[in-house]
Amino acid sequence: MTLKISLLIFLCLLGCSQLHAQKNQEQRKSPNFGCTFEDGPFPANIIAIQSEKPLKSFPFSTVVDIQGCQVIHISFDKIDKEFVANFRPTDIDDSGNVLIRAERGLRYEIHLILP
Repeated sequence: MTLKISLLIFLCLLGCSQLHAQKNQEQRKSPNFGCTFEDGPFPANIIAIQSEKPLKSFPFSTVVDIQGCQVIHISFDKIDKEFVANFRPTDIDDSGNVLIRAERGLRYEIHLILP
């Protein structure tokens, strides 16, 4: 009888810990959890960095498109082609900063210009 009760308590504790882990995982996956940036175009200062030796960097100002608290597009008008690369949507931190790792070893340090 005590074995059955011990087993029942063990299974109950196991189930509770799995529910807690699942809840935490869902909160981390939510792209809009605590987001303060609206979808649409936003002005930004950007530093494009090539990781080749020697390192090359190119600072510029432009507009980025935001969707779901992620930078999804950078306007590369009048930017040298060597600093342009495709990238995946990337999360914005609470201060309006983004670090994007793009194709061809390029990185973009983005600082949104807050109103």
